[in-house]
Amino acid sequence: YDLPVAIARFLQQALPGSGATYSFQRLTGDASDRSYVRVSPDPCGTPARQSFLLMKLAQPWVPGPSGDELPFVNIARHLAEKGIRVPRVCADASDHGFVLLEDLGDETLETRVCSCPAAERDDWYREAIRMLVRMQREASLPSRSPCVALTYAFDAETFFRELCFFREHAVEGLWGRTLSAPARREMDLRFLDLCREVAGYPQVFTHRDYHSRNLMVCRGDLAVLDFQDARLGPVTYDLASLLRDAYVCLEPGTQREMADYYQSQCREGGGIPLPEGDLFWRAFVRTGLQRNLKALGTFAFQARVKGKDRYLQSVPHTLRLVRLALEEDQDLAPLAGVLEDAIDRSRP
Repeated sequence: YDLPVAIARFLQQALPGSGATYSFQRLTGDASDRSYVRVSPDPCGTPARQSFLLMKLAQPWVPGPSGDELPFVNIARHLAEKGIRVPRVCADASDHGFVLLEDLGDETLETRVCSCPAAERDDWYREAIRMLVRMQREASLPSRSPCVALTYAFDAETFFRELCFFREHAVEGLWGRTLSAPARREMDLRFLDLCREVAGYPQVFTHRDYHSRNLMVCRGDLAVLDFQDARLGPVTYDLASLLRDAYVCLEPGTQREMADYYQSQCREGGGIPLPEGDLFWRAFVRTGLQRNLKALGTFAFQARVKGKDRYLQSVPHTLRLVRLALEEDQDLAPLAGVLEDAIDRSRP
């Protein structure tokens, strides 16, 4: 892989050891516009001690009037200060469009749990939950320097826009459904009801994409990636993202068991505002439903607009999670009625 001249110059200055040589490998990206290159010691050259990841931004970061940092860099420092394992920022040239990061390897939580016994899988999920609880408890508090994630929050309007995106790209786009004006109004009404309730749950620091592909298994521990969109959000949001993951299928019984474990961990240390009793499970189900509908919109958009068909393989499982939520919460019957035709006629 040949690097553009500007990036090659940046790496020449940023990499340790003037005599070391490195090779470069383009990695498969995620659903964002960022791309990644692994920078590895070249075995044919002078030995270097470690590899790095070069994160290439879609465009150079333009600071605000107050000199704001790239959110990834800002939130990485905040989380590291709070004891959350994140990749170290080795060099920040975000104003030129790239950042050099510690390389945490290739093994995601998804890779590990899909190839290990159920008992080991459950141990990994308990570890992910302990890290989540630590993040919610500690990262919800200010650190020495301001954290951008604590300055804004999920609200009903944001959640509603995500569900409109689902309707546009999944229902009307991917599945080719034509909605009448009354059907659209009814769908909007039910979506707004759901979004207003979810936005009203107690809020904590929220990663926003806390799932198996953003958790890395690194030297026996878990580390977290892709936190640049973190903000304040519903206390059940990241838990639902983890347990009702579009990429890993957990049995409903395991989801319940892990949700109970999460609640016990929260109560043990205090400081996390949990809905009480049956309200907790209601919040978990409804938060997960909103998120999975949003995910379906993202998968459809990536396939139809970006040409990334690999996301379509996650659609059937995500649809099953949507149906599960609608079956578990009978009070969602009006929304289930609105979605039934679109979901039943879906053909990923």
